[in-house]
This record gives sequence, structure tokens and C-alpha cells, in this order.
Amino acid sequence: MKYGIMYYKETDNIGDDIQTYTALRFLPHIDYYIDREDLNCFIPKEKEYVSMIMNGWYIHNKAAWPPSPYINPLLMSMHFTCLEKIDVGEKYLQGLGGEYLKKYEPIGCRDVETQKRLSNNGIENYFSGCMTLTIEKFEDVKKEDYICLVDLDKNSADLVKQNTNRETKEITHWLDPKETVKKTFEERMNEVEKILKTYQGAHVVFTNRLHVALPCIALGTPVVLIHKEKYEEDRLGTFLKYMTSYTDVEFAKLNINEIIENPKDNNEEYLQIRNDLEKRCKEFIKKSEEKTDIENLPDIEEYKKYVEKISWYKDLYEDVRVKAKNNLYESDKKYQEYIAENSKIWEEKQKCQEELEEYKKKYNELDDKYKILENQKEQIEYEKEKYKQEIDNIYNSKSWKYLNKMRNIKNKIKPNNKGE
Repeated sequence: MKYGIMYYKETDNIGDDIQTYTALRFLPHIDYYIDREDLNCFIPKEKEYVSMIMNGWYIHNKAAWPPSPYINPLLMSMHFTCLEKIDVGEKYLQGLGGEYLKKYEPIGCRDVETQKRLSNNGIENYFSGCMTLTIEKFEDVKKEDYICLVDLDKNSADLVKQNTNRETKEITHWLDPKETVKKTFEERMNEVEKILKTYQGAHVVFTNRLHVALPCIALGTPVVLIHKEKYEEDRLGTFLKYMTSYTDVEFAKLNINEIIENPKDNNEEYLQIRNDLEKRCKEFIKKSEEKTDIENLPDIEEYKKYVEKISWYKDLYEDVRVKAKNNLYESDKKYQEYIAENSKIWEEKQKCQEELEEYKKKYNELDDKYKILENQKEQIEYEKEKYKQEIDNIYNSKSWKYLNKMRNIKNKIKPNNKGE
């Protein structure tokens, strides 16, 4: 059996290469390197199946779906997106695209969002989790004292740096696609290993990226995911229970030093997902070695003609996408201005609300003191009245008694008028 490895040739995110890296260790050997954005155009050297684990994010070039008939796929740990506003939405999961998926049902979904998307299109599915949870620890990496800050917003990054004397390493997963395509596959995988080893050696990792957090879980490194208050709940929420996570608003109000010095261990319940993914990959490889039926595959020369016919469509599709994106950018600028203005108002409102809460707190404190003083005043009045009564009692009953005695004594010692 021949094996292919899927990668994104022009990626701007090393997370795509990490997804590729996770599939590598399950394959006995690599015969083909297949671009994710050109899946439908893949043609092997001869009429044969090429087995490939197809985990990851799908896809920018919707015209590349469904994949080439020569690919024998393991459709698992997949995320199908319709986030691109100017694209075809979920239409690529219908018609031929949907029929292709139904042929291999049930489809392993990376997250709840993908499950909902496939279910809405009548495609059987199950939750497989993410393949990055199967990354193996490196034996030659020792735990060190530094902290990784990966693509954090400036406020969160500054908070961490201000609350620690440990070394901080600021890392980004963003890549320049023009530089990415110049590198060999081996160079790209070496860079993935380098960054993963950095995460494994860290004391703790702070990030806003899911595909930093999940590898860290697999590598046994405490990770803190900081996300926006309005986040993609079905995509991120699927995995939040396996790690420490906060919204950026929550994070700003926490005892950062305590989080840094005593980071929580990750939830090891993820091991169930990891074990199931590994089991499915191994079973897929075993079945691939037994797969020999090639009678239904198209003739190589005929399929080459088909690819030539559809190649113009890819260029046209990309040209339309670029123009649409440019047009969308103009409308997006107004939208972003609207968002920025609303954000400013929201921030001011939040500030007023915080000030109001502070004044309420101070008012309640004073009110409590006033109540205490009121109680004290009542007690003092009671004590005063008690002492007054004692004074009156002494004056009325006792003082006159002693006064009369003093008068009697005085009369006894008073000299008479005769000078006696």
C-alpha cells in the first residue's frame, strides 16, 4: 500500500503543520505529499489507492472538495468551516461533496461545531477529538523555568510579564506563506518539533490558540487558554474542560502570580480521546494493507484529462475569492469602525459600572458602620439612663440621710452663746 501525507502548502499558520506532524507517526512510510488545497487534483504514478489520514481544517479552496478518487481516506478529527463570509458556506458538504462523506460514514469530527454542521447536512458522524492530542512526549526534553506566551493579546501578555521574574518567550504561530513554500517538508516538520519541544520544556504556556493548548495537553505542560468573552463556543468549548481557561476580562482580574507559580495540571480525561484516536489510526493502517480492489478506480490518463478541464476553475475560483475579499474588506472597515465605537462605549459603560459597584461597596460599608454606631448610641443612651437613675437614687435616698447625720453632728459640736 502507498501512503500519502496531507499538508497545506501555502499555510500562514504553523498549526496546520502541527496537524500534519501528528499523522506522520502512524504511517509506515510516505510515498506522496498531498496539498490540502488541491485534493481533487491528486493523481498517483500508477492506478492504485493511496491511504491518507485526513485530519485538520477544511478548506479555503472549496473547489478542491471532494478529494481525488485515488485517496483511501481516514476521515477523522476533521473540522469543516463555513466562517468565510464570501465563500460557498456549507454547499461543498452537499451534492458530490456530501455523497463523498456519506460513502465513508460515520465521519470523525474534531469538535461539536463540525458535528452540528454535518448533522444539518444529513451526514452521520461521531466526536473523535483532535489528532494533536496524540502527540508523543520527547524523551530528550527537560522541564525548565521559562514561560511561553503564544499569540496573546498585549494586555494579557503584559499582565504575565509584570507578575513574574521568570524568563518569558513570546512566540507566534503566524507564518509568511511566501517563506513557507520555500522550505522543504523536512524543514517544516523540524520547525514543528522545535516549537513542540519548547512547549514541553516550559513551566507553563499562556495562549489564545486552541492548537497550542491541545499539543501542550498531550505534552504534559500546564496550559492556560485565554479567549475572548464572545468565543466560538462549539469549537473551543469542546475542549475547555481539559485545560485551565479564562476570558480575557476574567484573566485581567485574577491573581496572576498565583496562576504562574502554581499552574493547574491539565485534565487527564483527554487520554480516552487519545487512546481512541490511536486505535482508529492503527486499525486504518492494518485495513489499508489488506485493500487491493482497484477495479473501480478511474484510468490515470482519463483522470488527467479531467484535472486539466477543471484546473481553470480553481484559478477562476481563487480570482473571485480575492476580489470578493477586497470588496468585503471595504464593507468590513465600516463594520470594524462600528464595532470599535461600540467597544469604546461598552468599555466606558463597564468602567462606570465598576465605579458604581465600588461606590455601592463603600456606601454599604458606611451603612454598616452607621448601623453599628446606631446600636452603640442606643446602648449608650440606655447606660446613661441607668446611671442617671442611680444618681437620682443616691441623691434622693442616700444623700439626705448623710446630710441629716452631718447636721446632727454639727449641732452637737456647735458652741453656745454664753461662751461655754
